[in-house]
Amino acid sequence: MDIITDYLSFDFHGIIFWWKMAAAFFSTLFIYGIAYSVYNAEQVFKTVRARAKPEQVPVEKNDNVEEWKKILAKGASIDENERKFAIIAADTLIEKILNLAGYTGENLGERLKKIEPSDLDSLNDLWEAHKVRNRIAHEADYKLTKEDAAYALKNFESALRELEYI
Repeated sequence: MDIITDYLSFDFHGIIFWWKMAAAFFSTLFIYGIAYSVYNAEQVFKTVRARAKPEQVPVEKNDNVEEWKKILAKGASIDENERKFAIIAADTLIEKILNLAGYTGENLGERLKKIEPSDLDSLNDLWEAHKVRNRIAHEADYKLTKEDAAYALKNFESALRELEYI
């Protein structure tokens, strides 16, 4: 009985006071941590927004289709230089899209190497089209026939469709 009487007569006010002080301290610490995290997150978002390039703004799909139609029109031209320009434009377009998708590299070839075949069904077609572009860029006497241009543009188009650009 003495134990129960001693327990009931114990002054818990001192212990409760210190529990309240500890709770207040940790609550203040946690509130500061939350405020600090929110502030730093906002700084990160500001930095990301500041680094965003204008071409990263989403474009309407209709605009994409129109841009692709212009490239196709040049690719069907009787002028070989226009066809070459169309292949280079299509290659540049794919490179821009892959860059926006997060594939890194100095050029399209490096970006294509980082894509797994399971991620892009038209990867081999894209490589074939890119090889045509490389021949245009690196071989001064390369003759681009209408058929070769049409084949390369068809390969670019299959990748653009798979990437849901057009």
